[in-house]
Amino acid sequence: MLHVGSGWKMSTEDTTRLLHGMGREYPDNLQIGELLASTGLDGARAVRAIRGLFEGGLITAWGSPCADGLSGSELLLTEPGMLVAFGLACVAEDPRGALAALETETLRQLRRHRESR
Repeated sequence: MLHVGSGWKMSTEDTTRLLHGMGREYPDNLQIGELLASTGLDGARAVRAIRGLFEGGLITAWGSPCADGLSGSELLLTEPGMLVAFGLACVAEDPRGALAALETETLRQLRRHRESR
């Protein structure tokens, strides 16, 4: 279990499953109910996982309040969440750190390419 934000416990398996489900639908945004139906999560377990993703900064939302007081009915991947959704990072690791490393490496490659011209 991971501890995120104000102490919500989230299962790495559940959160990864939710992010992969969002990745399959990308670039479309998902309603909370659609995501839960497509991943097979429900109840308190799903609420914990979604809250953990919010608090961990891996997803955000917009729209009206929906499931169990969760803010927003449409879920959107953040950049760190996209890395997990597409298999470039793990929830158990530091997706933000992985994003920073990917950005740094991309900038290095662009600089090398520009210098080789």
